[in-house]
Amino acid sequence: MLILAVVSVAVIGVIFQTQALGASNRSRVAAANLASRELDLVRQEFAASTSAPVTLANAGLVTDPHPLSGGVAGSPLVVDGTAYTVERSAQWNVTGTGASACEGGSLVPYPTLEVTVTVTWPNMGSVRPVVLSGALAPDKNAGTSSTNSFVAAKVLDQAAHPLSGVAVSAAAASTATGYTDASGCAVIPITPAAAGTSYTVTVADSGYVDMSDTVNPSKTTGLITPGSLYSGASFSVAQPGTVVVKLVRSDGQPLTDAQVAGSSISLVAAEYSGASGTTSHTVTGVSTTITGLWPTSYGAYFGPTPPTGGYDTADLAPGGSVALTATFEIATMPLTALPAGTTTVVAVPAGASTSCSPGDGTTLAVTAPSSQVTLMPGTYDLYASGTGFACSPGPTGVALGGGVNDTVTWGTTTLQLSGVPSGGTVWALNSASSGVTSLATCPGATGSSALNIDAARSGPTALPAGTWFVYQTNGSATASCTSYPGLIDPVNVLYGQANSRAWSVAPLTASLTLTGMNNGQTLLVSTAPVSNCTSSSYTTTGTAATGSVAGWSGSANATVNRPPATPNLTYYAYQWNTSMWSPKCTAAGSFIVGPGTTSLSKSVTQSTVGP
Repeated sequence: MLILAVVSVAVIGVIFQTQALGASNRSRVAAANLASRELDLVRQEFAASTSAPVTLANAGLVTDPHPLSGGVAGSPLVVDGTAYTVERSAQWNVTGTGASACEGGSLVPYPTLEVTVTVTWPNMGSVRPVVLSGALAPDKNAGTSSTNSFVAAKVLDQAAHPLSGVAVSAAAASTATGYTDASGCAVIPITPAAAGTSYTVTVADSGYVDMSDTVNPSKTTGLITPGSLYSGASFSVAQPGTVVVKLVRSDGQPLTDAQVAGSSISLVAAEYSGASGTTSHTVTGVSTTITGLWPTSYGAYFGPTPPTGGYDTADLAPGGSVALTATFEIATMPLTALPAGTTTVVAVPAGASTSCSPGDGTTLAVTAPSSQVTLMPGTYDLYASGTGFACSPGPTGVALGGGVNDTVTWGTTTLQLSGVPSGGTVWALNSASSGVTSLATCPGATGSSALNIDAARSGPTALPAGTWFVYQTNGSATASCTSYPGLIDPVNVLYGQANSRAWSVAPLTASLTLTGMNNGQTLLVSTAPVSNCTSSSYTTTGTAATGSVAGWSGSANATVNRPPATPNLTYYAYQWNTSMWSPKCTAAGSFIVGPGTTSLSKSVTQSTVGP
């Protein structure tokens, strides 16, 4: 039984194969009949008039020009349910030797018209098309003259096989077009000037590329004179293919389009023109499609450097598509010379503005002076934040590829001050860290995060880049103000530079006088109410100053800072009793100090004085 079953299967296979061969043979017979029919019809048209040979030649390549009964010109010819495509090309045989004009030779007086008919049908498989050719000789007064000039251009595919039916143009003042025959040769009649004309010969069919992936490749002929044949233009072209490169992480974690945006991949072609077969492409997402490629073997990898373990490769067929996988590598960035106190670095896409707020860019934890961080490959601007400063500009345009990158050194940024009054301590308050955008005097309590830069008096002192307010107090950063440079306008410390600032303008002050005071009491003024006075101290949230002690005349003076511009400052006045008896602080009205105020005087019974 088993033997009978095997024999039955074998017999059935032979029957199917015989049927397939029979169908293929029937198709070839029908195609051959259609090819012969087309040649017969061309011969009839050729002999119909004196202009017909030139008309046929000028038509070049045509498809399905002669329909069957009931059919339409330009549509396939249907025989027994099979649709056949009939292509006809015609061009002058100007050399007459039987060899292709693309091989050179001498022009003959009366060229013949070479006609080639190619018939194809669906599901041909490995069966070759039916091709018939014929040479038609026109009357001497009906063809083309060898006194004309011709360009013969040869077009081959990627395997050096001739391509037929490909449009080739020759352009100067005007453009003429011819089509390649079965040998891949296109013969184009041209009319150069008597002194000669240079032509640009182009593969006019946009369905092909050359080895440099150029659509419509072209060449220049040099001068062609009347009555000559130029056969120096040859092209190797092929139907372009497509490569799809998919990025995957080496650790198997998923990737998103946003994560890989701006990264690059390298595509390597085994066959290429030029100095290198490697081209760089910016990815459009996890999958990147690269079109218009010459058919050859291709490989792909992430970034500019080939991986040591090799990379994925595949052969691309003409007009085909292949998929390649490239391993996406996270970028490792060593950092050194970070500003003292740096705790985080924010990386934002190069050229993007940032305030370093949460979610703005990528925030990386670091430890000064050196750290190593990881992030997605790309090009970044870097900002540092830490103790006493925030969003400090650093290196820009840092290009990171997958894997370990070169060390990024934070540039040295310094500030040196000149002309600082002696005594006291110099401080710098960072605008981004403190939130302070303008000051009329020293910051007082808001200056708690200021950095001590007293060393800047005598030489360049390291200070992170950014906007700073510098000032001088008689002690801590929040102590009483003694002076500040200019009108305490901000100092812009530029990244990577040796910055300097002159302490050229003394602080603006006003003299306040309170009369009618009790003997032995001290004048106390403050920009906020004073509370909890003792014999030796007082409590206020404002900037306070103590003046002189009143004598028997009942008058005392105090010097305070005045604003360089509006708004005005209100100073609350008190008689401060530093002796043993009470009350300790007695309110005595207020002074309103404006930008132009130099002195004010009031009695203890007067509520307010000032602009």
